Parts: sequence; C-alpha cells; structure tokens
Amino acid sequence: MKIAYGTYAMPHLPLEQAIPMLHAMGYEGVEICLSPSHAGSMPQQLDAYRRTTIARLLLDHGMGVPALFILRSILHDDDEGHRDNLEFTCAVAQLARDLGLSENPVIALPIGGKTERWEQDRDRIAAQLADYGELGAREGFVVAGELHRGAAVDSSARCLWLVEQVGRDNVGIHFDVVHTFTGGERVEDSVRDLAPVTKHTHVTDARRREDGEFALEVLGKGELDVVAYARAMHETGWDDFITVEVSMRIWGQDDYDVEEVARISYATLERAFVAAGLPRG
Repeated sequence: MKIAYGTYAMPHLPLEQAIPMLHAMGYEGVEICLSPSHAGSMPQQLDAYRRTTIARLLLDHGMGVPALFILRSILHDDDEGHRDNLEFTCAVAQLARDLGLSENPVIALPIGGKTERWEQDRDRIAAQLADYGELGAREGFVVAGELHRGAAVDSSARCLWLVEQVGRDNVGIHFDVVHTFTGGERVEDSVRDLAPVTKHTHVTDARRREDGEFALEVLGKGELDVVAYARAMHETGWDDFITVEVSMRIWGQDDYDVEEVARISYATLERAFVAAGLPRG
C-alpha cells in the first residue's frame, strides 16, 4: 500500500508548493482538493501553464493522485443545482486529463444530506449518484461518494444499499474509517464490509469528549487503532493509497502548522504499516 495526503489540509498552499513538500516527507501521493477556499485550486484558476507545471511536478516527484476531491455534495435539492455540479465535475475530469492522470481517475465528493432524512432522500441520492456514474462513463472517471457521520450515508449498511442500488462498476464509496468508528462500528467490521466497494480512502483520527461526542484529531493523536485499520485493509486485498485527511477543525485553528501536521500524519501511518507488517508500494 502507499501513503497519500490530501490538500484539503493545505488551504493556503498551492499545488506547486504542496507536491515537492509532501514528496520530501515521504508521501507517495497527493489528493487534490478543489474548493473556492483552497488557494488557486478551482479549474478556472488552473490555466494551461499551471496545469503543465503541476503535471511535470507530479511526474518528476513520482507522485500519484489517488483522487480529485470536490467539495460539493452529490445530493442537491433542485435539478438545476445538480446539473451545475455535473458540469463542474466534467471540468474536473478535463483537469485530470490535463494533469496526465492514469486512465479512469477517481473523483470523490461528499454525498451530503442528514442522517435523519435517509429514508426520505435515499432514492434521490441514488438517482443523482447514478448521474455521476453515467457522466464518468462518458468522461472516463470513477466516482466515489463519501460516507460521513451525521450525513445521509453514515453507516456501512447504507453504503452497501446505495452501491447496490446504483449498480455501476465506476461508482463506489469514499471510505474514511473515522466515520464508521465514531458511529460505533468496529474497525475490522466496517473495513471488511466496505473495502470491496471502496474507490478512495481517507483516514482521520478522533477522540471521545467528556460529553460522549467525538472530536476529530491529527492522525495518531486520537483513539483510532491505526495499526488494526491498516492491517484490516491489507487483508481485504486493498493495495492502493491510504490517504490522510486533516479536519477543518484542526487546520482552521490559529496555531495550525501545515508542515508539522503533515509530518506527524506520515510518521503515524508509516509506523502503523511497519507494525502491521505491510508491504509498501
């Protein structure tokens, strides 16, 4: 398996700086976050010169791109908003081609919605996710919908229902184990159930607060058994990237150190790989 880092955790750092920095730390991949809040990350901000430069940096540093992560929810209440999101995703697919990414790159998006509205919204979620799958078939990408605690799709059971309902090989789950972990599922159980339908990963940490809720943490600073997670993923046959995510609750703090957090995260996951006896690459 390989270790990647998401630029969601680097909102003020352009890709031209993030790629060599992460490579120097040992990362083998970079997940590219696309958001108005992230410096120069939107497709219209990436002109031909920047696209060529970034493609060259990825190639020269041997960095893979496990996914392009769009901060727009799949679930949309109106058809026009849904069409706008599909058009934006089409522009992201073109960006992937311009960056020289491999055939059928992964585009990941939050699914959105609220857990208490699952029954009311699940058919609409499935239909809209299927539209992304159809677009991916035409544009040559794989779509991964993000499981998230508190969102409409917040459990392994709901993920499996959704993937089966859509029924497309190029549609799967963006699986961050922290959301099933904080939802009460055993790490080994959620990995066993979801790895076969996973197209992209995140790993985040969390710690239980005194009020019983969880606070998201830098990887290695919380209660997630990272070794058990890494071993469980390997045992399912997963041999692709494990991508570290850092919550906005961390990077939004005044004392946030973008380099230090990335270094701590890499060291934590590397130690977990070694402790679990996992092959790299």
